Amino acid sequence: MQKVDETKMEKKLESNTHEIRGIDHIGLTVPDIEEATEFFKKVFNAKVCYDVHTPDMPPQRGRSAKRNVNLPEGTSIDHIRLLRIGNTPCVELFHIKSNKQSVVDTIVNFGLTHLAFYTDNIELSAKKFVEAGGTLCSDPHPLPSEIEGGEKNYWVYGQAPWGSLIELISYSSGIHYPENSEVDRWTPDC
Repeated sequence: MQKVDETKMEKKLESNTHEIRGIDHIGLTVPDIEEATEFFKKVFNAKVCYDVHTPDMPPQRGRSAKRNVNLPEGTSIDHIRLLRIGNTPCVELFHIKSNKQSVVDTIVNFGLTHLAFYTDNIELSAKKFVEAGGTLCSDPHPLPSEIEGGEKNYWVYGQAPWGSLIELISYSSGIHYPENSEVDRWTPDC
């Protein structure tokens, strides 16, 4: 588990006038996570941090998936994997089963699934998000997986005024990395 130097973090927070640190990860929906992982490994030397949701787990769908990530009825998320590429934000790959999927193949169309921002104060960031014209999908809630779960680990999705999904995330209690983790996830500096 990643250790957090709370004294160092508190001093940095005191001098920081804004609680948002920067982009935490970028989400991409792909037709095959294994093929996409190999592509990112080959082209960008990506490393697997961990699978947030494995194919052997029950698919994410229904009311909670609609609330959490605005997933339409009749679709399900069956695999999510987090990759790290160099010293940059992570890339989160999603495999989603749906009868209504299309490929974004030109810059004319809207792309990427969501941007995630790491925050030291998720309640304040959520409030500012709404005040700026965004709509939250739910209230901030604990990260659900054993790997990402922790007393101070929270997340929430929201929609920007133009409809793009944006996630606010905080995992200041640390990450419980599995033994097969190739690298720690990238986290913005305080």
